[in-house]
Amino acid sequence: MNRPQPKTGSQKARNSAARLMAVQTVYQMHKNDQDAETAIKEFLDHRAGIDVDGDEMVTPDQDHYMLVVRGVAEHQEQLNEMVILNRGEKGGNTQKTEPLLQAIFLCGGFELMALQAIDSPLIISDYLHVTHAFYDEGEAKLVNALLDSISKTVRH
Repeated sequence: MNRPQPKTGSQKARNSAARLMAVQTVYQMHKNDQDAETAIKEFLDHRAGIDVDGDEMVTPDQDHYMLVVRGVAEHQEQLNEMVILNRGEKGGNTQKTEPLLQAIFLCGGFELMALQAIDSPLIISDYLHVTHAFYDEGEAKLVNALLDSISKTVRH
């Protein structure tokens, strides 16, 4: 499962890469109806550390990556409720949210809730970078607003 990877990039960059990979994994879990362990194994075996267009990618921090994916899976119901509450959605419907955007909300929400030792602005900034990798400015504003609202709810 955990093939040896050379550690490339700073710890901050490795955590950022782990966040991107966690979002992709949570999205895949939703789309393919996979459990966390199956999706993690597939990502670590086949996708982690792969160069893109000839560019060497930063090696994701595997511990951080697995912590986020497993945390989202374990706390999915609570995280969905947080997203609904902080988006002001009526009737508890998360189906309106596009699955990749929902994966960003869930991963960011989990970190803000569970990883209190990491500063909120750092977490939010990284998930904004993830959002910009897939979306335009409108979605990034939504992610920023939602994660900021969650941060104010779960942090003291």
